Amino acid sequence: MTIASKFALALLGCVVVAVTVYAIVAAREELSRTETDVVEYEASTAHALRPAIRDVWLHDGERRALELIEEAKERLRNVDVRWVSLGTDAPPEIRPRVSTSTLSALRDGEDVVVVDRGYQGRGAIFTYVPVRVPAPAPVAIEVSRSLANHGAVRRAIVRNAAATALLVAVASGFVTTLLGLALVGRPLAELVSQARRIGEGDLTYRIETRRRDEVAVLAREMNRMCDRLRDSRESERAQAEAKTRALAQLRHADRLGTVGRLAAGLAHELGTPLNVVLARAKQIAAGGLPPAEASDKGRIIAEQVERMSKLIRQLLDFARKRDLQSSEADLRALVTRATALIDPIARKSGVTLAVTSDAETVDARVDVEQMTQVVMNLVMNAVHASASGGTVAIAIGRAKAVPPAEDGRGEQPCTRIEVTDQGTGIPGDAIGHIFEPFFTTKDVGEGTGLGLSVAYGIVKDHGGWIDVVSRPGQGSAFTVWLPDGGRT
Repeated sequence: MTIASKFALALLGCVVVAVTVYAIVAAREELSRTETDVVEYEASTAHALRPAIRDVWLHDGERRALELIEEAKERLRNVDVRWVSLGTDAPPEIRPRVSTSTLSALRDGEDVVVVDRGYQGRGAIFTYVPVRVPAPAPVAIEVSRSLANHGAVRRAIVRNAAATALLVAVASGFVTTLLGLALVGRPLAELVSQARRIGEGDLTYRIETRRRDEVAVLAREMNRMCDRLRDSRESERAQAEAKTRALAQLRHADRLGTVGRLAAGLAHELGTPLNVVLARAKQIAAGGLPPAEASDKGRIIAEQVERMSKLIRQLLDFARKRDLQSSEADLRALVTRATALIDPIARKSGVTLAVTSDAETVDARVDVEQMTQVVMNLVMNAVHASASGGTVAIAIGRAKAVPPAEDGRGEQPCTRIEVTDQGTGIPGDAIGHIFEPFFTTKDVGEGTGLGLSVAYGIVKDHGGWIDVVSRPGQGSAFTVWLPDGGRT
């Protein structure tokens, strides 16, 4: 039920109650006024008869006085006139119709009025006026009138009151309905519509109102709220874009740092094929080689150049700045390409890279370049943590895992990339900070502290997380979990 309907019903109820109370009060006043009129009429009738009856009694006797009473009774048809005696041994036909105990004031010469509402089931008003005549017991004139017509008066008043209440209720209901719709219903409907728009994200609509009541104040506040929400949304969008740009720049900077380290490793790796190319080219340039041997040396030169070009192309592709672009990819092939770039650095440090997989292909929906950066950061850290002669194991597969408690998700199938080293492990007081930007346990100049932070951010963007298990003196294991096969 709407507020306007409640308002109309409440006002209608108040009007009905007010009319009903008025009808009750009016009925009581009307009945009281009628009774007063009856009493006054009866008293005036008795007082008019009293001197005549007394004179007739004194001059013509009791019989003639009683005859006068009967004549008056016949003439006054709307009241009943009787001659009554207050004597205890008076005959029943001349005794008062009310209890004699209520007529004690008659003996003192006072008038007595008795309203008996239960008399004969209809009620009656009795007026007694004493008459001083020489009689054995005090006598009086009894004038009475039935209250039977009071019921008709009451019913008439009730009918009038009901008709009045009905008319007032209809008029009040019509007026309050119109006022409720104009003052409450329509304004609240606009407010509800505006609230729905806000809930759906539409902050462009504004409520136009020229009123000066509480509803108008609420409408203006909702308009201002929309303005504030719009400004806040734009501010948040700008901050999100700035944060995205900052993260992209941070990741690119970390990638360029990795490229620098890779370039240093590749410089040594490229030395051997360059020497091969140089030697074969000199032999061909010197001439005198049989055509078959010259062709073979040319083939060797082409293979070495292609090998170097492939390494340089991979390095350039890795260094190129790109936006997040998810696609179906084979993580085993991805890890193999990433470790191929790091292998020269690992071999220079005397560390072996070992890649294993649960299947020939492990498909997941990822951004290939971004996930390559994650793998290279983790493998590079593992190589730096390992001593000469150690092995860094990279395992790819699928398993069920439970996300961190703050994630709120339960156990679910995931794609797993685990990088395990045989280094000295991570100190217990540092393991809680390793994913913080610029935090590093390496010596000054050996690391920026961005690698793990960038890797964690990329994995989180893919809907995953990174687990760390480290044992002092035995090494560490970093596991990348990508829920639902890494699909975002």
